[in-house]
Amino acid sequence: MAAAQHPVAFPIDPLDQVTPGSDTEYRRRTVEGILESYHSSYDVLSEAVQNAVDAVEDAKLTGLKPPYLIEVTVNLAENWIGILDTGLGMTPEQVTSAFAPHVSFKSLSPLKDKRNKRNMYRGYKGVGLTFLAYCTDHIVMHSKQDGVLTKARMQYGRAWATGERNERALMVEDSGPSPLDGLARGTYVQVRFSAETRPKSLSKLAGTLPVWVTILRTKTAIGQVLLGRDSLAPLKVKLKLVDGTKTNSADVEPVFLYPHTIERQPPFRFLNLVEYHGAHAEVTTPPADKLRQDGLYLEWETNRIFKELTQQQQSAHAEHLKSYSPFVYAFVPYQGSIWTDLNEIATGVKHRTYLDSGLMIAVNRQRLADRLEINATRYETFSRNVFVIVHFDDAKPDQGRKTIEVEAEEFAQKIADRVVQYLAKQRTLLRPPGESPTPEQRQIEKDHADWVFNVRKHAETAPLHLPPATYISTPLTEQDVVGLFHQMSCLGLFPGIKVYATSQSQTYDCLIEYDCSREESGLLYRGKDENPLGVSPYTLGDEERFSTRQLTVEFKNNLDSLIDDVGGDSPKTFGNIDICVCWGKVDEQFKGYELEQVVESNLDQRKFPGVTHLLRRDGDVHVVGVMMLQTITGMLQTGKVGLRTPSPGLSERDASTGKKIAKSAPKQKKRA
Repeated sequence: MAAAQHPVAFPIDPLDQVTPGSDTEYRRRTVEGILESYHSSYDVLSEAVQNAVDAVEDAKLTGLKPPYLIEVTVNLAENWIGILDTGLGMTPEQVTSAFAPHVSFKSLSPLKDKRNKRNMYRGYKGVGLTFLAYCTDHIVMHSKQDGVLTKARMQYGRAWATGERNERALMVEDSGPSPLDGLARGTYVQVRFSAETRPKSLSKLAGTLPVWVTILRTKTAIGQVLLGRDSLAPLKVKLKLVDGTKTNSADVEPVFLYPHTIERQPPFRFLNLVEYHGAHAEVTTPPADKLRQDGLYLEWETNRIFKELTQQQQSAHAEHLKSYSPFVYAFVPYQGSIWTDLNEIATGVKHRTYLDSGLMIAVNRQRLADRLEINATRYETFSRNVFVIVHFDDAKPDQGRKTIEVEAEEFAQKIADRVVQYLAKQRTLLRPPGESPTPEQRQIEKDHADWVFNVRKHAETAPLHLPPATYISTPLTEQDVVGLFHQMSCLGLFPGIKVYATSQSQTYDCLIEYDCSREESGLLYRGKDENPLGVSPYTLGDEERFSTRQLTVEFKNNLDSLIDDVGGDSPKTFGNIDICVCWGKVDEQFKGYELEQVVESNLDQRKFPGVTHLLRRDGDVHVVGVMMLQTITGMLQTGKVGLRTPSPGLSERDASTGKKIAKSAPKQKKRA
């Protein structure tokens, strides 16, 4: 049956439907102010989808029959986005006034009893459609309700709102076919982009179906944040990607893309802490099969959040707990590179970031646009790898959904901080940072055969060739760092070093000292290409011997682990550590710390042979010397330094060149 004709006389200025006769410049400034509150390339998609989801939920709550459909079309060639929904639809009068500022038909909805605080509308400020209409120079809107189909389009809304065009932007009847022709109800909105819009080009924003699916699930209301909630309608979401004559389509799961749900082969090992601690007391030593996880995640409802807050916080936020009914989700991987893996798996492309660490606030089952840095009171370095979603019922975001009322944001930060403190205490369940450098490596050594496979696979993907050192692959664990360090020590890379003992059970790992003649090979720095790991003659002064006190050494697979240790509950103290021996580092920067490589300009600050970097902590005069074996390996492989091959009765030779090494002068007795 053909749709009934709408009783609307086009053309129409949508602003006249609400404020007839009002000052033109006042209208323009009002619209321009709304446009200025949106800054993201995803805002058009987010606002259109938000309205579509609310409309479909209303259709379900009203008792209308399925389908409860949202269909998103991204046309790359023609540079437009279309969003169709089978919601309630709008009357002709509503269509012609929907573009006006602060017009919302949701406040007039007969569903107020069903739309309670727990099931509020996502959008209700009446600015979303105004933004859509005036952020572009071409918008189409069709809507059908009770069999009446209204088809309208408007041009030059953006040009008028920004003052580039004086003529009013008018709605006219759209004479083309409608995507709603075969449906009983619903709304269709199409927004076309250009060089003056944000975004300018959809194809540059994303060009493949998996990326657009990820965008819908992480940036829009299709990615519903249903913490402790059920969806109000069984949404069916379809995505169509049109590129010229080629159309690809996919069904989209209407739930936020939580990091722990992303799968790969071999599978990630992500542990649900709430489920795990339901069967294992938190004070017990974790069983072996639960150690070395790739990531940890949790979900807490309001009562659990209350228990984790301090007594002072419980009292200060009692009203917020009651009015916002907060829920929280959190995820932490064992190292930052997992975020890169998750994004690449989800999208199928590199160098895209849709999931990352930080605080995301969600209101009424939809995320706010901005992600915030977590203000952790402790474990700051650890916190920069944690992702937290705090969901509130009925909080008040700004009109662009970028931020939220100050008290709510502060409360969200308190919740995120408590989550960080809790997760930091669960770190024994995680793999050490950098332990698994290749995605192909198996995730757990279930038996000896798997262990052998893992080690051999690692040796293939990360070989190490430093004869006469016996290691043939880069370190996987802290144990490997210890072994490689001792081999390098025996082969003369750290002149004068003497090891007292190492320990796995004591607070600190190793005690050493240096003692050798000034003439010891490799002790003095002679240039960036000759003895580059030596100390400055200025450091040695006129002394004939290089002797030190006993020095405390920490071994770590990656430097990140040391920073986590000295910043947490560990009994290790930054000021007690003289040298950290590690393979490398995961993070590029460390909040509250400064890592400086030793070069000629700061050579005098190297106190001990072999130190490649200097680690300082804000407000602390102590400096930890870092022996980064990855850096030293690079010097060995380029021939800048060499390992000695001692042979009884023969002259020592440089392993990389085969040339004889002059023997050091006889050691002299220590002076009294």
